[in-house]
Amino acid sequence: KDRSKKVFYYRYQDVFESMQNELTSHHIPFETTIEDDGTKTFYVIVDAFYFDNAGACNAKALSMHKKPFLADKALRIFILVVFFVATLFSLTGYIVTNFFK
Repeated sequence: KDRSKKVFYYRYQDVFESMQNELTSHHIPFETTIEDDGTKTFYVIVDAFYFDNAGACNAKALSMHKKPFLADKALRIFILVVFFVATLFSLTGYIVTNFFK
């Protein structure tokens, strides 16, 4: 097992490309490999000497492509509507019980 190399892997091409751009801008040498076994996996290989700097580049690349908490737009709208309806019912109940005794 070669411990002089460290590997980062990605499932999404945009994150992979951001990582490549970050490594290039920090002048860190790297190699890339793409494995296509049904789902594409993108690998970035760096020397262990550059691992700390590459880890910072990895964190920056991942932070630029955060996925939303609720990815589906219809689900997001449904959750918001349910929240507002529940808030409306609770406010209505509060007003009715406290002001109309």
